[in-house]
Parts: sequence; structure tokens; C-alpha cells
Amino acid sequence: MLHIDFTTGIVLLVIIGTSCIIKTKMKQTLLFGFIFVCIGYLNYPNIHLKPMSSFDINSKLSPYYNSIIHFTDKLKIDGDQVKAIGMINNQTYQIYYRIKNKQEKSQFIYNSPILKNCNIRYTFNNPLPNTNGLKFDYNTYLIQEDITGVINIRDSFLKTCSRRQLNLIETIQLYRESQIQRLKQLKIDNVDDIIAITLGETRYLSNERMEELKHIGIYHLYAVSGSHVAIISVFLFKLLLRFNIRYDHVESIVFCSLPVYAIMTGLSPSVLRAVSVVMTYILIKRIVKLDSIQILSITFIYFILYNPFMFFDIGFQLSYLISYFLLLSAPIIQSFTLIYRVISINIISQISSLIILIIHFNTFQWLGFLSNFIFIPLFELCLFPLLMCFLTIFSIFNDMPDLILCLVSKVLSFTIFLIEWFNRFNVPDLVVGNLNIMIYLCLFINLTIVSICILKRQIKTAFFLFVLTIICIVFPNQTDKVVLEFLDVGQGDSMYAFHMDTNEVVMIDTGGKVEVNQEKWQTKNQSISYTKSVLIPKLHEKGFNSIDYLIISHPHKDHMGELLEMAEQTTVKNLIINKGTWSNKELKLILNKIKENGTNILDSQQLKQIKVGNSLYKFYNQNSPDHKDKNETSILTEISVNKFKILSTGDATILNENKILKDILANYDILKVGHHGSLTSTSEEFLKKVNPKVCLISAGRHNRYGLPKKKTVNKLLNHGCKVYNTQHDGELEVLIDKGNLKYMTGLSKYNKKAYKK
Repeated sequence: MLHIDFTTGIVLLVIIGTSCIIKTKMKQTLLFGFIFVCIGYLNYPNIHLKPMSSFDINSKLSPYYNSIIHFTDKLKIDGDQVKAIGMINNQTYQIYYRIKNKQEKSQFIYNSPILKNCNIRYTFNNPLPNTNGLKFDYNTYLIQEDITGVINIRDSFLKTCSRRQLNLIETIQLYRESQIQRLKQLKIDNVDDIIAITLGETRYLSNERMEELKHIGIYHLYAVSGSHVAIISVFLFKLLLRFNIRYDHVESIVFCSLPVYAIMTGLSPSVLRAVSVVMTYILIKRIVKLDSIQILSITFIYFILYNPFMFFDIGFQLSYLISYFLLLSAPIIQSFTLIYRVISINIISQISSLIILIIHFNTFQWLGFLSNFIFIPLFELCLFPLLMCFLTIFSIFNDMPDLILCLVSKVLSFTIFLIEWFNRFNVPDLVVGNLNIMIYLCLFINLTIVSICILKRQIKTAFFLFVLTIICIVFPNQTDKVVLEFLDVGQGDSMYAFHMDTNEVVMIDTGGKVEVNQEKWQTKNQSISYTKSVLIPKLHEKGFNSIDYLIISHPHKDHMGELLEMAEQTTVKNLIINKGTWSNKELKLILNKIKENGTNILDSQQLKQIKVGNSLYKFYNQNSPDHKDKNETSILTEISVNKFKILSTGDATILNENKILKDILANYDILKVGHHGSLTSTSEEFLKKVNPKVCLISAGRHNRYGLPKKKTVNKLLNHGCKVYNTQHDGELEVLIDKGNLKYMTGLSKYNKKAYKK
């Protein structure tokens, strides 16, 4: 069943229209453009989502299976976790395995199951959709990657693994993996960077390096791309011609070499696009004369016909869109001076990528505009050729002269120094909230016009139109709406209050994972935190890049575990805590680091309330003395928006509830239930006074504490409260618009998409 996507069609038509404006061969451009649109437009795949009655799925009840699995070359070991891709009965699965001990981890490293057959005992895992209504959905990602499902291997299996007969592609992949492992043995600094730049393998890069590259907008230089293919192709052509090899033979050698290079670099979409363009050009140039954009269109059609889901790959989208913009601009750019040519190519590349980055990530790095002027020439003219020579010599001779090692080390160290130096500049990213489809289309058309103005050297017009466009999408019209988001952060608490009337954000607690004592070998290098997966994406999708007030109810990990990372990832202007209860060394160290980021720390003992627009935040138990049980020190926050009242209680105990019973108001609209629905909170007397219409429980699925307790839930129901539970419903979004309250859960958002599909 075909799904006609209006946005996709319009975007492709704009590309064709621009092509007709710039190029002279109108008929050919229109013909290929029409085919281009029809294929991409009509072959757009439909993703089937199954409606769900609850997010509370118990995967532990899944039965055990035994099968032979064919591991591919995609395998990553991080701490005590193995993540891989494998084939069972010709179907692809995402595989997870928990390493049992340090000795077994060593066996995985030195006797990897990559490209082997293994006998495994496993269970199927049912991954949840995005329970917070965010853009990224893991189930959709699996469908797009043609992955049938997720399995967890239960028992040790390395001893059952055996070599299998490999085809040509797998043989090259195995050689690639052996080269990576040999490079890892080299005694040279930053060898993980060498592996990433030359072989496109980023699994060994640290979290810190990944964040540095993303912050300054040059992560794409660490992912082998089309520009690398161009350098390799030109180098091979010139080298072979110098040996007086006939031109047609040189073409044949390059034609055969490029697929090998694509496999050696991990078959990334951008490399596949570039390799296919060069190979298509070599193959059909003698049959029919086609220009670059027509060849690019042919490769696009081929990939979409072969695998329609490639259309969803962000790298694929960026690669083709930037290539189209540059190829359409090429006839004009060629007439520029060298300096203006370099500037134009960089600006047009950045502008053409902006729309894709905003749609998928809601952000764009301004620092990337400047950093790419420096790093692109450095990488493509110096570092990449040097490292490719390094890799070639290493592959042939299995050794490396000290002189070359020293040279590579110096150049790479200088590059890392530049990366770290650029990261000192704290330039705020452009953040754009989720927009209407038509606004995205208008944005794309405007950016296309800006590019045309740059090419026509109408710099003032381009600058004015670009600034005006950014202002329009970043500063939307203010409304009187307030949006409360009670987030699903597992066994923890976190909520946002987005005040659209003043464009301010208040946050109560950050959530966080309770730390488990682990040995060093078990510690993950690239762990996914709630900050990166939920908190920052939610902030950005709402169009905000800072938090005006962050209130931490009490210093327990499940309420403040993400605090430090949040302060590092975004601007937290004011932090409200009960300073007297942050008494141990670890907590004081966290506060000192937050101060260094410029956050103003407010002591709740000196603060009774804050006003944000027309809303009032009033604090109770905010002046509690320190206590061995930090739950006793929880700050309770009452939010008054228009005529509506919300009470957030942290992990306040019955003792705290009794203490403030005389001070709080009666008849609240929403109660965030204390301590995840445990028996230590929510007394009968408290419920009678509060008398909430809606009760929200935030608790992790299948948590070890058995929360929420049935007795607490029944108590809430007996008081006539509509109960929402993040275990079942995901997040709870509350839209307060003048005299109305509108509720929407993560589950209802997902089902809305499922039924629409």
C-alpha cells in the first residue's frame, strides 16, 4: 500500500524548479525531474504501527528459543553489554547480550563472533514506542532499518561459534574488522580517531569526543562521506594515469575498487551515494551523455526502488539534498574566485542541511558555520590523505615507520587541539520547535531563494531574507497557553512547565537512574541518559534552549540524577534547592560544577514563591532541616495557572503531608502523587484536603520496589480521582488554555499516529 506524502512531493518539485532556473537543458531536467518525483513520491513506504492498550509490557514472560544465528560485521562491546546485528532464518535481528564476567569480555574481544555462526538461547524483546511522544521512535527505526525484531541472548554462547563460508562482501568485512583490531594495538595517541576517519567506525570514540564534534558541527567529517570518495577517486585516476595505464583501463580499476572501499568504510548511505554516482557515470557515459544531476537522480531512483526505507535515513537525506544544491550551483560557482568559491560552497552546504537538521533534531549549530571553514580544508586536503596513506602502508607492510607515526601523531594532535579549542566557545545553538508542515515547506523554499541570492552575489538580500526567516521560526506568536509535561523517566520524577505567554520554562526534578555498583570493565563508554533521550529532545521540540527555573525537590538520584548533565547540555538560569539538605561531599561537588556553568543557585529556605507570567509557584516544606531520610526534606510545589491548581509532592512522606495540611489549599485539579505511589505517602487526611480530580503516578515498569502499591491506587480511585500512571500511559501532557484543561498521554499520541497510518 502506497502512502502519498505531500511534503516529500513539494520538496522534490522545488529542487526541480531550482534546477530549471539555473540549468539550460530544460527538457532533460524536467524529464528526469518528473521521473525523480514520481519514484520518490509514489514509492514512499507506509509504516504500519499497531495500536496499543498499554505501555506496560512484560517481556520477561517471553518463552525461550534456540536457534543458529549468523552474526554480521555489526558488533559493539560497551562495558558489559554486547550489541550486534544477526540473521536467523534469513531475517535480521537486533541482538543484546549481557557479558557475565571479565574473562568472558576478554574472550569476546580476542575471539569475536563477528561473521560466525553461533548456537544461542534467547527471548524476544518487545521494545516500546516512544512513551514521551517524541520524534524518535525505536520501533519505527527498526522498521526503517529492515530489522524484524529485538532478541536478548540469555546464556553464554561463544564456545558454540564456528566459522562459516563467507561471500566476497563478508570476506572484505572480515578483513576490515581485522584491520580495526590491528590498528587498536598500535601505540599511538588518538588511534580511535584514525579508525573513525579512515574506516568510518565510530564505535570506539568516547562520549566526550562525540559531543565535542557535534557541538562544533563537524561530526560529518568523522563519518566517511562523499567528499572522501571524491578524493579517493581523483587520487586513483591521477596515480594510475601517471603509470601510463590506458584511460579505459583506469576507469575499470576505479569502477572495481570503489565498491571495495564502500564495504571497507561500513556501507554508509553517503558513501553508497557517492560511489554509485561515480560508477554510474563510468558505466553509462559511453551510451548516453548525462550531466551530474541527472546521474545523481538515477542513483536516487535506484536506491529508492531497491529499498524505499533508505529515504528515511538522515545521512541519505543530507547527502542527496546537499549534493543537489551544490550540483545545481556548480555552473555559477565555477565562475567565482577561489576564496568566494570556498565560502559559497560552505554556506550553501550549511543552508541546504539546515532544513533536515531542524526537522529531525530541532537544532542547528551556528558554530558549525565558522568551524567548517577551517576543518573541511584541514581534513580533506591534509588529514584524510595523510591517514589514508598511513592506512595503506600499514595494510601492506603490517608495520609503520617511526617517521610516519610521528607525523601522523603531530597532525592528529594538532587537529584534536583545534577541536578542543573550538569547544571552549559556548555559542548557543539555533533551536526551532516542531512546526506545521506548510511552515517547513515555506522554510525550505526561503532557504532555496537565499542560496540563489548568494550565487547571484546579492549578499545583502540573502542576509536579510535569511535573518527574517530565522526570526519568524524562532520567535512564534505568544499565547496565554501553559503546557505541563509530566515525563516518563522510568523509576523517577521529572516535569516541565512551558509558559507560552512569557516564553519561560520551569522544570521540577530531572529524573535519573539509580547507580548500581559496577566494576570498571562493566562501565559503559556510551551510555544513553534521560537527558539525551528525553529531557533535551522534549525541551527542543517545544522550541526552547534554556530553563529559567529548575526546582529539585530533594537530593535523591531518581529526582536529580540528571542535574549535572542537564546543566552541561543546556542553560539552567536558576536552580532552586534546599541548600541545607545537600550536605555530603558528592552533592556539594555537583553544586560547585553547576556554579561554574553560570547557574544561579537559590536557597528555598529564603524563598516562598516565584511568579512566572500569570502563573504562581508556591513552595511548602521548603525550609525543612536536613534529615537522614532525604524524602523528609522534599519541597512540595503548588502551581496556580489561571483558576487551576496543581500540586507536585516529590517524595514527601505522610509526616510532611500532615505538617503542611493546614497551609495548603483544598480541591486541586492535578496531584502528582508522592513517592511513586508508595505506602509512605498520600494519607487519607491529605487526600480529603487536596481532593484532586486527576492523579499522576510516575513509576518505572516492573520496578524492584513493586510501585505503585495497589493500596495507594485503590485509595486514589475511591476518592474519585482519575489516575494516570506513566507505566501504562507514558507521559501526561496537560494543556492549560484560559478556562480549559486538555489531557493527552504518550499512549494516546502513539495510538493517534497508529490509526492515522
